Amino acid sequence: MASQRLLQIPLTAIRALAVALVASLVLVVGGSVILRAFGVVLSGSTELATLLFIWAIYIGAFLAFLEGGHLAITAVTNRLKGRVLVAVLIVSDILLLVFTFTVLVESYKYVLLALDSPRLTPSLHISPAWGYSALLVGMLLSSIYVVVNIGTNVVRLIKGQEPPRTPEEEELEGLGI
Repeated sequence: MASQRLLQIPLTAIRALAVALVASLVLVVGGSVILRAFGVVLSGSTELATLLFIWAIYIGAFLAFLEGGHLAITAVTNRLKGRVLVAVLIVSDILLLVFTFTVLVESYKYVLLALDSPRLTPSLHISPAWGYSALLVGMLLSSIYVVVNIGTNVVRLIKGQEPPRTPEEEELEGLGI
């Protein structure tokens, strides 16, 4: 129970970050539109909106991933039960980890290249690494989640436990489907 509460602290912070990013994006874009109606153009507002949008996408994608909101093909796994299901979930997560880790490594290379480059963004005059690092952070968080998921499912496999049912499975069962 204590470990679950400890995990909630960073997740709450990540959710708060996602809300702050979206709120900032709305303020920047909305403020820019209103000011442009009066003939005032804020330098860097488009770049800032793009940067906020990129961060909101990758933090939001991680949160959707965490809550099972990602795209998944469940035609096979819906028909499996017990240890076979857990084993398939482990293999699936290992493949997912290969993907997230590959993107993580490549995004790290992009961030390093951007940090080594004298190039700055045109209007904000900041390193493009700020934008590239959103992908790095999103994939790092996703990779950590997948590693934890693999570990949890390995323990389930050893103990012969089934994974918890998803809200979709409970909803379908409630409908008699």
